[in-house]
Amino acid sequence: MNGQQPAIEPELIPYGMKAVLLCLDDGPWHEGAKAYFTAQGYYLMDEPDPARAAAKLRLNALDVAVVGEEKSEALEEVHSRPGLKRRDTALFVVGAQPSLDSWAAFASGADWVLNTADAARAAEFLSEALKRQEASREPWRLAQE
Repeated sequence: MNGQQPAIEPELIPYGMKAVLLCLDDGPWHEGAKAYFTAQGYYLMDEPDPARAAAKLRLNALDVAVVGEEKSEALEEVHSRPGLKRRDTALFVVGAQPSLDSWAAFASGADWVLNTADAARAAEFLSEALKRQEASREPWRLAQE
């Protein structure tokens, strides 16, 4: 073998199923997010490599991406999207900022930020971030009707 990784193909996400991409290193946040989204019935894509995660973000329609703040290639992929296309995927960034801090989220180009130290409360913070994300999308949905 030449050490190359296999080509990345679009995932076969079942119709109507919500999908999430985790781009996190192994650790408490990774395990907490994986357990939460699995329990919520999401199709889970787990890709710690930021370049491969960026490719998966390009190829798949995702509802949520949970990305470590050091995973620049994956973050750049979401940040490069124009306007409404950017809003198709909720971006939660795990790092040093206080969890659910709206100014920190704005500054980092995320929908919500999640603090690394809050991993033990991952389910609580992910649930709240998703609720807030839905609430922020509601006016746009109503305007389209």
